[in-house]
Amino acid sequence: MKIEERLFSAEEVAERLGMSKYTITEWLKAGRLRGVKIGKYWRVKESDLQAFIDNPPPLQRQAPAAKDSPSERPERSERSKRSR
Repeated sequence: MKIEERLFSAEEVAERLGMSKYTITEWLKAGRLRGVKIGKYWRVKESDLQAFIDNPPPLQRQAPAAKDSPSERPERSERSKRSR
């Protein structure tokens, strides 16, 4: 006996989670939310969605790009120093 599991579209997942379809698609691409791509469409198994809801992975925030400190900047040539 084969049991079939319901598949949700990215749009249906977005509705259930109160998120945008874009965010869900990005999470699927990044592997934060498990899903399969069928053709050009993403699908999420009901069990994977429930697992995500029960135990969501932590958000991974990117740190802002650090500006060069004066000690890390390359030295200006003597000529450019004189022109100032």
